[in-house]
Amino acid sequence: MTFPRLRWVIFVRSLVAVEEHPPAQVFRLLGRFLAQHDQEAVFLEERGNPLTVQALRRRGAAALRELATAWPELRYHTVEHRTGADLVEWLGRTLATADLALVELGVDENLAYWVGQLTRPHLHTILVDLLPDVPELEALRRRLDPSPFTAVICHPMNVPAYRGRTSARRIVVVEGPPEQLAAAIAEAAIAALLQAAEDLRVISTDENGSGPAPSQRANGGSG
Repeated sequence: MTFPRLRWVIFVRSLVAVEEHPPAQVFRLLGRFLAQHDQEAVFLEERGNPLTVQALRRRGAAALRELATAWPELRYHTVEHRTGADLVEWLGRTLATADLALVELGVDENLAYWVGQLTRPHLHTILVDLLPDVPELEALRRRLDPSPFTAVICHPMNVPAYRGRTSARRIVVVEGPPEQLAAAIAEAAIAALLQAAEDLRVISTDENGSGPAPSQRANGGSG
């Protein structure tokens, strides 16, 4: 798959806590995959989040050194917890030049909500839900509205939580070992962006009256 060059902003629960949080390895590999395909990506995690704190308590500064030395291609920053208007304003600035915003289920609920709400023709948003059978995420799945997001990329066991709450074509199932998952997430996100852009083009054509008549589209032409 040939990728157009895009700007990605990826909100994760933790990029540091690999042992505490298995998706961290998947997101690291996603970052490497994107770098290898000439993508511009930055990973953001909340400063002082419980997963990273747990990793730092267990390994100390070695956890941060390992991320910096073993994964030099990753752009990674910690950000302050924000709420209300401050959060919305900050997200607007952070995503102003982004093409894709990915948000991992389990980050701050308000942040995830507002990323979805900021979906625009120039900004496509993806909810990523990789962990099945985690009780603390089940209630969050039910509360978070998936319909504003361009797509939901999720583990097969999590599909029922989204079925009927967003278009079936927006739900993308991924599974497999970490490297395979990372590539699948990247490919699914870009495919969702391209599909959304095509849908918008079709709608715009129809509204301008320059497309074929509806009967022609449905029947493949007038003949």
